[in-house]
Amino acid sequence: MTVREIRDARRNKTSQLGTNILLKGYPGLTHTAHQIAEYIPKCKVYVEPFAGLGRTAKHVTADTVILNDMSDFAIKYLKSHFDVKITHLDFVECIKQNDSRITFFLIDPPWRENIYANNEGPVLDRRPIEYYQKFFSMVPTLKGDWILCSDKDEHEIRKICSKSGYYTKVIESKRKLFNKNIGTLLTSNKPFIRHQQQDLFNYFEES
Repeated sequence: MTVREIRDARRNKTSQLGTNILLKGYPGLTHTAHQIAEYIPKCKVYVEPFAGLGRTAKHVTADTVILNDMSDFAIKYLKSHFDVKITHLDFVECIKQNDSRITFFLIDPPWRENIYANNEGPVLDRRPIEYYQKFFSMVPTLKGDWILCSDKDEHEIRKICSKSGYYTKVIESKRKLFNKNIGTLLTSNKPFIRHQQQDLFNYFEES
């Protein structure tokens, strides 16, 4: 199924009440980014293969920061807001190019197709579960540490994260959507430990 077909299908899909399912706004970790950053250690190399608008990156401290995305809109935004290395690669290639024992990856693939169907800026080039399946297939050979983000309900990815056997933690915001607290399920190869972080913007100003 092409990207256009996915978007058209999601635009036409209706809820049980017969109303269109519409989620607006650029997808990302807007409401949980700061909390997620607390579980990212200060590191030599920090990489986001799905950086989007870099909402978590600005709270992270690292010697080298690499923000990657396939969206032209995101790339333009990142270049105007971050003085770091910006790349425009498929996430698989981004991970392969930057993997090392000193790399920390924050990986936030698309969660829900309908968010992308109603937004022209972000890129969805496969179904959400296919991103997660591909990442987990790469995990056995990865040298770096990582946190993988997903919808806390794993709505479209068949509980692949909670069934993976890796460490998991739910981060919730006080903000609500559809009468539920907005939440992010984190999956990692390492136990979750809270770290003291320095905002990335301040870090670059002081270094």
